[in-house]
Amino acid sequence: MRSDIDFIVACMLRDAASDEIQTVQTGHRIKLAEFWGIKEGDKVLEVGCGQGDTTAVLAYHVGKTGSVYAVDIASPDYGAPFTLAQSTYHLLQSELGSRIEFKLETDILRGDLAFDEGTFDVAVISHASWYFSSKTELLEMFRVLKKWAKRICFAEWNPRLTDPRQESHLLAVLVQAQYEAFKSETESNVRTFITPDDIAEMAQSQGWQVTREGDVWTREMQDAGWETSFVVNHIADEIAKQDALPAKFKELLLTQANLIRVDTVLPMSSYCCVIEG
Repeated sequence: MRSDIDFIVACMLRDAASDEIQTVQTGHRIKLAEFWGIKEGDKVLEVGCGQGDTTAVLAYHVGKTGSVYAVDIASPDYGAPFTLAQSTYHLLQSELGSRIEFKLETDILRGDLAFDEGTFDVAVISHASWYFSSKTELLEMFRVLKKWAKRICFAEWNPRLTDPRQESHLLAVLVQAQYEAFKSETESNVRTFITPDDIAEMAQSQGWQVTREGDVWTREMQDAGWETSFVVNHIADEIAKQDALPAKFKELLLTQANLIRVDTVLPMSSYCCVIEG
């Protein structure tokens, strides 16, 4: 697996400060792709591709005979430490680039894209569901993707904890989700809190089947540290910006934030599933 990681990371834009981060993130996404069963020759549609962390892994797994069509609603100048434009351009110039097509600033639900039924073998939403504005919007995306792809492969952080040290990661997510519920515009990482039970309910409501599900955990994933640090350092500013928040609710958010530990935090696992039907 290490040689796979090294090859993929070598294709991605990074610097000395982000090299280890990219190595950990790529290793985790390889686990996701293997869980989903992404294979040589697959035609993949990825929704919420961001800087291409998962895109690169998918492109590696589909091989020279496969393809990845990667879509994101964000503008090319969004993202840090490198923008989407910088990261995706670099990836397209790499050995994996010929297998990838990026469509940024593209809204599928607005009708920016259209494909024939069954165009893709797989549609992927990987750690992107919390960016949706509502559960209803995510379900509508699932409906569209089910027409275009034979199966949907999904991954998101799992709030079902297996270690007390994961509590701070979950708390940081919940605090963000609560104040984000009062916003009309945002660039937050957590806009709608989606759980495995929500995914099961969505699938059942449409007569689909979750044919495979499980957890993938990578202890070294940095996301828990990023989310907890953001909330601890910025919660007061975030609350101050929002006049619509009741005073008692602001107190509740601050109390929850005070429970967050940034020194002993572990990341939640990723809930993964395959949806068919």
